[in-house]
Amino acid sequence: MDSHEVKSKWIHRKVDYNVNNHLRSYKAAISGLKIGFKYELNFIIELVLMLNVVLAGIFLGISKLEWIILIFCFGITLSAELMNTSIEALVELKQFNVIVKKVKDLASAAVLIIALMDIIVGLLIFVPYIRVIL
Repeated sequence: MDSHEVKSKWIHRKVDYNVNNHLRSYKAAISGLKIGFKYELNFIIELVLMLNVVLAGIFLGISKLEWIILIFCFGITLSAELMNTSIEALVELKQFNVIVKKVKDLASAAVLIIALMDIIVGLLIFVPYIRVIL
């Protein structure tokens, strides 16, 4: 089967909604979260950092819009961490080589970029509140 046939199958495929399949996808997602909580140190560290941000936000009385922005950042960060972890797990199935290293490095770089974005957003939100206190 060539790539044209595969693409054609996906484009013209009939989609039948099945509640059981839909519920199974949520079960798989919850399983992935459990794995993140149980085995991924970076995921736990990020959750602890986010808890500190939430406590600071409550203490400083940040606005509703700022909460929305922070929640968006939390979701992006945790999602990227789980995607990075899954990519690392997949590439480790293959024998380690230069390409595997490149894939792992690229996935890690994506998480780093998001973490840097989170720091910048955090500074933009929290520095004005901290200045008022000082």
